[in-house]
Amino acid sequence: MKIEDLLNERKNQLDVEEPPLEAWDHIRKGVSKEQHSVSMWWKVAAILLVALSLGLLVNNQILKGEVEKLASLGDLSEEYSSIENDYLTQINQIEKAIPIVQLKNKDEYQWLFEELSLLEEINTMYRSDIGKVDDAQLVGILIDYYEKKIKLLKKLELEVERNSKQIKNEATTNDHISI
Repeated sequence: MKIEDLLNERKNQLDVEEPPLEAWDHIRKGVSKEQHSVSMWWKVAAILLVALSLGLLVNNQILKGEVEKLASLGDLSEEYSSIENDYLTQINQIEKAIPIVQLKNKDEYQWLFEELSLLEEINTMYRSDIGKVDDAQLVGILIDYYEKKIKLLKKLELEVERNSKQIKNEATTNDHISI
């Protein structure tokens, strides 16, 4: 018997408005199992996402705390602590003498501020190595940092003085030229 004949014969059984109740029960069971497994995977994915986010947040906070409490030369020995304090005193005195906040916006000093920023990045990197690498070499590097920072700040101070003298000379010259 051909399939077409078989379909024509049982056409009346297939042409119904609604499927039998047993069919709906099987459909419901299949859908609920599928929904349950899909919703389970979403729950697992959400839990993993939250756990990963919390882990990254905690790790970020720990690293942030470590950077904030960067080691100093004083952590290595008392002698280095006094050397570091002398450098910090010099740096603070120079910074007080210069209007740094106003100078950061002026183009003629940008190169100096870029150098200072790069020097700070390098210093942060090396400070995080205190206690992890050879102390003698690290001390030399950190002392070099302080000396370079002092030189750059003095250079900035000299540039400010030079520019203010130049402005005064231009004003004086303009006053004498007018006849």
